[in-house]
Amino acid sequence: MLRRTATVLGAAAAAFLLTTTTATADEIISAGEDNIKWRRSCDNVYFGAVGRTYAITRKDDPGSCKGDAWVRAYTYSGWTSWVHSSTEAEISSSGGHIRRAQHKGCSDCTVHSTELRSLD
Repeated sequence: MLRRTATVLGAAAAAFLLTTTTATADEIISAGEDNIKWRRSCDNVYFGAVGRTYAITRKDDPGSCKGDAWVRAYTYSGWTSWVHSSTEAEISSSGGHIRRAQHKGCSDCTVHSTELRSLD
């Protein structure tokens, strides 16, 4: 019984640490409706923005992160697939159909959202 209790407590502690680490991994430097700038725990700074014709995520300041810049966009057709690159990932729509975007700094990193509120 003691061994089972220790295993359950160990698993609970590990789950808490994982969720805490994930939730606090990114420091938001600045954020608006259509853009965001954040720093990952490895000191890389990322920038994400959305406009009617583009969605972009850029890896700015060097740090120790090996993760790429990731972006996907929401259009009239729904969400696009994720696009990524080592320094800058972009999705474009010449018809101006992009409304929202999601940005992240690695394949399983925290997702940051941007959105166009006013559509002139």
